[in-house]
Amino acid sequence: MTAPAAPHLPLWTKSYTITILATLFLFTPWALFMPVLPLYVLEELHGSPATAGAANAVFLIAMVLFGGGLLFTCTNFLFLAAGSTATVMVLRFFNGVVFAIVNTSISALGGQLAPLSRKGEGLAYVATAVTAATAVGPFVGLSLARSHGFPWVFSFCGLIALAGSFISLGIVVPGDRADRPAPLRRMALRDLYEARAVPASTIILLMMVAISAVLTFVSVYAATLGLHGAATYFFVVMALCAIGARLLTGRSYDRFGADFVIYPAIAFLACGLLILGRAGTVSGMFSAAALIGFAYGIAVPSLQALAYHQSPPHRIGVVTATYFTLFDLGMGAGSYLVGVCIPLVGYANLYFLLSPFILAVAPLYRLTCGRKRACCGISG
Repeated sequence: MTAPAAPHLPLWTKSYTITILATLFLFTPWALFMPVLPLYVLEELHGSPATAGAANAVFLIAMVLFGGGLLFTCTNFLFLAAGSTATVMVLRFFNGVVFAIVNTSISALGGQLAPLSRKGEGLAYVATAVTAATAVGPFVGLSLARSHGFPWVFSFCGLIALAGSFISLGIVVPGDRADRPAPLRRMALRDLYEARAVPASTIILLMMVAISAVLTFVSVYAATLGLHGAATYFFVVMALCAIGARLLTGRSYDRFGADFVIYPAIAFLACGLLILGRAGTVSGMFSAAALIGFAYGIAVPSLQALAYHQSPPHRIGVVTATYFTLFDLGMGAGSYLVGVCIPLVGYANLYFLLSPFILAVAPLYRLTCGRKRACCGISG
């Protein structure tokens, strides 16, 4: 006897839609600071490239701690009073601390509110909102910094984060497990991370080391090439390609599995870094932005979905924390290490050398993740 077909559960519920909108607003300041803050440290405070990279690194490493949306708003406004590199570093650290709960909660909700059979698609749409923020944030931030100065940038960040905090109040969290109090017990190490999510999370960590080098320093790199205008629109091209990739990736992942989308993402990123390292024209910069955008748009939601599918469903919150802890570690380590290496090899050579580094991720993925097929439902 044929088993009855699984019901087609809706994806675009009210809470899921509000989650997407809140994600866009709350991630815009995060994306804005990635390319703008190094410029601020280098141009206004006359810091070194290592200090500029560390300004992002201390933020991303601290994201594993605690925080919240309204405090995130406050720390954005406090940059208006920053007058030294040391002050920026301290504020950026606490900016990361209070963004932790925003990042983990929004990402977990995106996975929790999406039906299991449409998990890849649901996560792709949440990631699309993050990608849209990576276009809006750097574009507005770099434009405001050039036309009105950095105080306007910090004010914009505070206001947009405040709006996102209030929007998130409309999200209704499913309460099927919340109304059953968990028994009290001593906290164990397994409560802090999910071992089955580590392989996919490690792959995104390595990819984000390279991507953070782009997000943090491509605007400075473009300035050294005399392509100031290209820096602003680089992120727009990158984000548009990432959005297009993510809109297609979710269903492709659900239908064909992780390998079908992740191997191309690795290849796109390696090619994009190779082109960026030898770019001397606007067209070269935009070609690199397109390929890196495709890679970013495919890899982040696909590897997150893979981490979910290889872990128990009731551990979705811990899986999310595991995934984004390693995601953030890759971003933070990449920002700092790139800042240290730039004086030694230069921007162009650094991007060029990151290309074979990313190619080496492919066999590691095959060894740790590629032979394990997600056991999710298949959409369509």
